[in-house]
Amino acid sequence: MLDQLLAQSDHGMAWLALALGAGLAMLLAWGLSVLVARVSRRYGLLDLPGGRRLHAVAAPRLGGVAIFLAFALVTALLYHPSSLYEAHVALGLFAASALTVGVMAIDDVRGLKPSIRLLAQTAAALLVIYPGVHGMIIEVIHNPLASGAAAIVPLPWWIALPFTWFWIVGMMNTINWVDGVDGLAGGLVAIAALVMAAISWLLGQQSVALLCAILAGAALGFLLLNWRPGKLFMGDSGAMFLGLALATLAGAGGAKLATMLLLLGLPILDAARVIVRRIRRGEAPTHADRSHLHHRLLASGLSQRQVALLFYTVTGAFGVVTILAAYLQAHAWRWSAFLRLTPWLNVAATEAPTIIGLALVPVVTAALWALIRRRRKRLGLPPDASSASNSRMPIPSRPASPAIMASSSGRHPRP
Repeated sequence: MLDQLLAQSDHGMAWLALALGAGLAMLLAWGLSVLVARVSRRYGLLDLPGGRRLHAVAAPRLGGVAIFLAFALVTALLYHPSSLYEAHVALGLFAASALTVGVMAIDDVRGLKPSIRLLAQTAAALLVIYPGVHGMIIEVIHNPLASGAAAIVPLPWWIALPFTWFWIVGMMNTINWVDGVDGLAGGLVAIAALVMAAISWLLGQQSVALLCAILAGAALGFLLLNWRPGKLFMGDSGAMFLGLALATLAGAGGAKLATMLLLLGLPILDAARVIVRRIRRGEAPTHADRSHLHHRLLASGLSQRQVALLFYTVTGAFGVVTILAAYLQAHAWRWSAFLRLTPWLNVAATEAPTIIGLALVPVVTAALWALIRRRRKRLGLPPDASSASNSRMPIPSRPASPAIMASSSGRHPRP
């Protein structure tokens, strides 16, 4: 079993185990994605072009089922929890994932009210926290601006529980909202999961690293069919599942919340900006529009592949920073160096990469918006980058068949 390989002191064997888990998940996800695409086309379960959608031809939208099944099957085959706590977390994650994929698959096919979707997300978060409040709960916050015992900030239960709910539901919606360009969400999750696997392995949490590697493999297998032009979409079922898995594994493993804020800082900041913008306009946070960063990059003249590669590059660069930070923390016993930022603030040198990376996230985001403004000016477009009416919609290359139209009635645009 892979858990025995992971327990070996030889690093090469451990990496081989992680690669085997990721490879199996990738192959299985690819095969299941092909199967799901064929079944969806046979029964007319397709996502139609038009509205906020960027694709020009109707395509299947139940790829999340394939991603989840690949992750679940490979995990059941290879994974063995290293502790009772980890077993509780894995049980909660599987139960919450099954609920999420099932409910959101219905949403992908028939459409559900936002209140029902939020209720399902809340139930999934509670399943992760359960059983017996022994699952994944964010009970402490790591403060990178402090060192030693002062760096660990405990949270009382009445803050820890709602904060954990907010973290899980927020991550689910963040991944769902970034799923607006072919290959974007799947690629970002794959990069984030691979980085989390490396960090967990560096910090001695090999079994969590295996789960992260399997998740990355499942996302990559789906990505083979989702890369532009996408032949299969993950839908809300896939995006919500991937967000749930990332949030849970980050909270339970060695990848601290600061790591996730750094890895996915670009889509997280964009989600926060969109929510604030919608509230200021008197709209519900779930109101559908085309004001997300990837939409604005497309409207400025970039192609879908260029947008996806741009996000990959930013996420990968921040991933290198987080791995460096984890390496320094894993070897912190070798030195005791501090950075004197101010006369009253000394920061451990091991936290420097995380602090610098977090400071760069808003800088990079602002630089991308400046790029959008310059490109819009060059193209002679209005300077208001937040106006959804300026987005250029693709024209479908061929109309959907009446059967498809009938089977997809009642579908709603994704927020």
